[in-house]
Amino acid sequence: MVSPQLRGYGVHAFPVLLLLLLLLLLLLPLRVTPGTTCPTPISIEHADIRVKNYSVNSRERYVCNSGFKRKAGTSTLTECVINKNTNVAHWTTPNLKCIKISPHSSKMTKVAVSTSVLLVGAGVVVVFLAWYIKSRQTSQPSPVQVETMETVPMTVRTSTKENEDTGA
Repeated sequence: MVSPQLRGYGVHAFPVLLLLLLLLLLLLPLRVTPGTTCPTPISIEHADIRVKNYSVNSRERYVCNSGFKRKAGTSTLTECVINKNTNVAHWTTPNLKCIKISPHSSKMTKVAVSTSVLLVGAGVVVVFLAWYIKSRQTSQPSPVQVETMETVPMTVRTSTKENEDTGA
């Protein structure tokens, strides 16, 4: 018959096998019960989220409300994950911060856009004026060589009564 002890260790085999089996179960990937879903995501100040899929491993994005923008370095992403200790699905906590859009920064944008429009408009006016001036200039006629005609004596024919009667 086989000894219930492991050779050289003095430890009973059954508890060691049980411990190995438990460790193996902990190392295996967690199996999610089919149909496990996340609850409604947490609320983020000045942001909305429209969830399309509540299932595990789905990803969704928050969107900052009108008049707010995402602070640089923060993320809009959240993901539905399983807590391995409790086997409960939950959304990851995003570090999103939505900050109010500064009226000063939008004013600067408007000034930049207005300046650009003004410069483009001025360019168009200059081109139009150049075209108009060029089209209105009377071109100087090219010098034409006038042929000189020799003076040919012109004979003047005088009509007489006699010529008129003869038909000549």
